[in-house]
Amino acid sequence: MNNMDSMDRTTATNFTVLFMFLNLLFWTFVWEPVANTLHLSTLCQLALFQVILFLLPTVVYLYFTKSSPKQILRLNRLSLKNIILVTCIAITIQPAMALLSFLSSFLFKNNVSATLTANSNSNIILLLISLAIVPAICEEFFFRGVVFYNFRNLRLKKACCITGFYFALMHMDLQQMAYTFAIGVFFCFLVYRTDSIYSSILAHFVINGSQTVYTAILAHLKKQGILSAILNLLAPKGEFHSIITLFLFSLPFFIGFLWIFCKTNTAPSVLTEQGFPAYRPNRKCKETPYDLFFYATIAIYVIAAVTPLLF
Repeated sequence: MNNMDSMDRTTATNFTVLFMFLNLLFWTFVWEPVANTLHLSTLCQLALFQVILFLLPTVVYLYFTKSSPKQILRLNRLSLKNIILVTCIAITIQPAMALLSFLSSFLFKNNVSATLTANSNSNIILLLISLAIVPAICEEFFFRGVVFYNFRNLRLKKACCITGFYFALMHMDLQQMAYTFAIGVFFCFLVYRTDSIYSSILAHFVINGSQTVYTAILAHLKKQGILSAILNLLAPKGEFHSIITLFLFSLPFFIGFLWIFCKTNTAPSVLTEQGFPAYRPNRKCKETPYDLFFYATIAIYVIAAVTPLLF
């Protein structure tokens, strides 16, 4: 943050994330009576929750720090070539996400699938707005905008991993932990290479949007009574076999698109206030993400997401 005399940028960012988690914990307990009072539909609740939890703190941060939204959020134009590449990468990375999700489902209940299925009969436009467009904007502005930008005094791998870790914790779901961490790290890489938040927003939208449409199609086929026949045709050897097959098929395409992306977008060399390149600090930089606020955030996650599973 620009005017933080009492703490360095990384510590201030951890404090910001901790505040967000406390806000999440607060709304977790009071949201249901508020939503019932306002008579909001489930989809409206999901969208409004995103705005309150992520977009509002981002706006407050920018206002009180007098920061430039264009700089902090990296509101830089994304070229047509990058739009195509990011879209292709977001499509071909999904089988890997599906594999991680499937493996996690052996240990924990897949609440996301249940939520998508429960709302799959809603209007597809409303589904895309609440489950794809709003989360892609709100979550990316906060995590790949405010958080990732302010970790630029850390080395790139550490900045990406800590941001991805916070992104995974935010979902408050152990079943989602593995693939949300992986995708959160990868979104940071996209933003770093393109120097544009629009790359991660686009990837986030494509992933959420395609999953939403896929679930809606399955619900329609089930309603028509032909879902079982189609699944037997497409996955005769079971779900795991089909996921592995799709993963192996998509992997060369993902690697190819990623290679072209890296060739198109070289690593930037923007300097920080300390005079060294962002995400490549010199040895004199002592900032660390492992502080009281970092561990307090983990404690909140354990209390809110892990402890209930034990009782």
